[in-house]
Amino acid sequence: MPADPWPLQSHLELGALPTAVPCARLHARQMLWEWGFNGLSETAELLVSELVTNAVKATAGQDLPLPVRLRLSSDKDRLLIEVWDADPRPPVLPGLEDDGTPAPAEEGGRGLFLVATLSHRWNWYAPREWGGKVVWSELQLSAGHRRDQHGTDHLRKKPHPR
Repeated sequence: MPADPWPLQSHLELGALPTAVPCARLHARQMLWEWGFNGLSETAELLVSELVTNAVKATAGQDLPLPVRLRLSSDKDRLLIEVWDADPRPPVLPGLEDDGTPAPAEEGGRGLFLVATLSHRWNWYAPREWGGKVVWSELQLSAGHRRDQHGTDHLRKKPHPR
């Protein structure tokens, strides 16, 4: 059996409530600390906040009290943040001004603009088993700090090209 390509994983299911955002942020901070990725914590927490905020807003309009789901995964070179909500509509980036920033008149989407700006890659997909959608964001870990088993921080070396 082949090794899991994402050996570090954590899942969290939250009620679609305003308190879901700080809970998801704290969970992300704690998992990154446990995995030794402290140098990436601030950016990852911001991405988790934006994605969970969008999921809570999308789920709020549903008739049933449905959860939002956060999954963090890492292959030790990348961090994958995935957030599921029950709304099947795709995320929409705001219209941009000539300077590449969202237009002041845009009502929403600034959080998704931030996700697109801070992520190495991002996108969304519709999972068949649950319906709804998953919006995901990927961060590179190669330039960050990593803590060894003794708690010492070391700059991570770039992976050897294959």
